[in-house]
This record gives sequence, structure tokens and C-alpha cells, in this order.
Amino acid sequence: MYQVTSDYAQNHFNEILDRASQDPEGVAIVQANKSFVLMSQKELEGLIETIELLNDPILLADIQQARQDYSRGEVLTADQVFS
Repeated sequence: MYQVTSDYAQNHFNEILDRASQDPEGVAIVQANKSFVLMSQKELEGLIETIELLNDPILLADIQQARQDYSRGEVLTADQVFS
């Protein structure tokens, strides 16, 4: 993750915004003993959605079942799925 001081971020704000919009990890802005992350709204929404999915016990059970089915060779072909 790209990391800058708060003074640098303030003096190069447009550069930091460009970097944060391009880097999925965002930009860490450090001030004294504190650190903040600037990232695009799209990346933040993606992280929130991932957290929500990982907290869904039914979905996690379905994924685990699918992994077990796959490891036993219980798979469908594309033709079986889409016909």
C-alpha cells in the first residue's frame, strides 16, 4: 500500500486522489501515530459486500457443500447447466 504523510497528502492532494482511485488498496495517510486509508468508493463498497457475504452462514454452507461436491467429482458440464 502506498503510504504518505498528511503534509504530503495535503500538498499533493490531486496526485493522492488519482493514486487512490487506481490502487485497489488505496493510499495510507499517516499523521503522528494515526493512519487513515483513502480509497475509491467502488473499492469500499466491494469490501463491504465481501464482508456481508462472509457473514452469511447459509451462503458459507453452500460454498462448503459445493467444494465437497467438486472434490468428489460431482460436477455438471456447461451443457447440463445451460440446456
